[in-house]
Amino acid sequence: MLAVLGGALAAGAAETIAGKTIVGSWATPGKCGRPLSTIVVEPMGLSGEDFYCDFDAVSRSGDTIRWRGTCTFGIDEEKTAVTARLSRGKLSYRINRDGWNGPLQRCPK
Repeated sequence: MLAVLGGALAAGAAETIAGKTIVGSWATPGKCGRPLSTIVVEPMGLSGEDFYCDFDAVSRSGDTIRWRGTCTFGIDEEKTAVTARLSRGKLSYRINRDGWNGPLQRCPK
């Protein structure tokens, strides 16, 4: 019993150190699945109704994730740095130095 409990504590500690995954769908509270309210976070990508980002590099410090790559907005493509942060189960993100979007809630699978 102690070995099992110790393993669970070790797994929980590892998740705390690494941070919780943000991969999945996120939306303005109460608006999962509605147009222009939902984004999808992938390990090396981020997309919304009117944009898609493909990243070459990712780094993480606690609950802050930074990606570098290219985002496409309509027909315009630009080099981009995206920062996302998780706080109290809510996700906020910004593209380049634009203002923060969010907080967003995780959508059910």
